[in-house]
Amino acid sequence: MPKLTINDVEIEVAPGTTVLQACEQAGFEIPRFCYHERLSIAGNCRMCLVEMEKSPKPIASCAMPAGDGMVIRTNTPAVKKAREGVLEFLLINHPLDCPICDQGGECDLQDETMAYGRGRNRFAENKRAVGEKNLGPLI
Repeated sequence: MPKLTINDVEIEVAPGTTVLQACEQAGFEIPRFCYHERLSIAGNCRMCLVEMEKSPKPIASCAMPAGDGMVIRTNTPAVKKAREGVLEFLLINHPLDCPICDQGGECDLQDETMAYGRGRNRFAENKRAVGEKNLGPLI
């Protein structure tokens, strides 16, 4: 069973456990959008980035299996900056009409934006518009 250290807390986890699952077992919440324990690991959203000792850049904790001797940090300035950047890119084409949205107040993206968002967007371009597509009579 791998033993790893997360934010100075030593934890032993079952083999096959991801770093994200280990962090949650140790009591540290990691933001994520694409991870679900019953689905295959995609690692697309990159919100679950954490810092691993001896790694040159943050790693996606949902896709990294926990290994013996790993030292993980979940809230360093580098991790916070990486999450802010990822969130900014996720919001580039997202409509920011939260008050009129059906999910307003119950939205993970809105919650993470409040926690990690910069409060302003550096990109002033128009949002990408997608026209209606005819998907056929069955859809």
